[in-house]
Amino acid sequence: MIDLQRRPELVCPSCLGPLVAEVSALACPACARPVATCPSEQAPYLDFIGQVDTGARGVGPRLMHSRALAQVYQRAWRPAFTAIAGGRRHDLGEELRLVDGALASARGGLVVDLSCGPGHTARHLARGGAFARVYGVDWSTAMLDQCAKRCRDQQSDVELIRADVARLPFASAAIAGIHAGAALHVWPDPAAAAAEIGRVLRDGGGFIASTFAHDGGALPRRAAALFEWISDARVFDQRALLGLFESHGLEDIQVLRRRALILFWGRRRARAAHAR
Repeated sequence: MIDLQRRPELVCPSCLGPLVAEVSALACPACARPVATCPSEQAPYLDFIGQVDTGARGVGPRLMHSRALAQVYQRAWRPAFTAIAGGRRHDLGEELRLVDGALASARGGLVVDLSCGPGHTARHLARGGAFARVYGVDWSTAMLDQCAKRCRDQQSDVELIRADVARLPFASAAIAGIHAGAALHVWPDPAAAAAEIGRVLRDGGGFIASTFAHDGGALPRRAAALFEWISDARVFDQRALLGLFESHGLEDIQVLRRRALILFWGRRRARAAHAR
């Protein structure tokens, strides 16, 4: 049974109300129903989705639910597509150093790896013991199962949650830092997810993400349209992407661009007193 007294940040994703722990589920008294199943040997993660249907539409998003892909994602798939998009060999060490820098203000607090996949970054964040708790969140059961296995093998203290990025089961302003690596382009509703990220981040909380983007030129737009048609994944207009996150509270945004690959980071703007 989940000890909710130690995890007050967990709330109902529908009404944001407090939860109560039952034998094999978390329930919301306000909604009068269970909203999550507790970890078991078959599913070693809190499941706030429940349904078997992945909800994925299109080739790219569906691939993220493949068990075969989950096994090779970190060592082959992600390095390959980031190298193609960025025009150079993927430097994982550089990326993790940027993640560490962007989340430096989150030390001692709660951090979330959104769309954590097999959990390489989540395990990296947990390894140093700098954070009070590290959550790995994904919709894909294939990715979460692979992440759970690797966490067991490496004895990494990462708490896994199956949830929708557009309906996060975290209290408002409860999270100190968020990472979302190579994920935004396959999210069904990036605007809703950006709003949720802005809601759950505390004032001054760090955020860092990577995805595909173009600079608005005619040729990049045509290449992006072709990629989107083939993969059913997005290529964002850079100004629109950064503007989306700025509109939901991100400020001091910095950007690293390599061709179609963009990595950007910033911090949560302080809320107005009446909004707290």
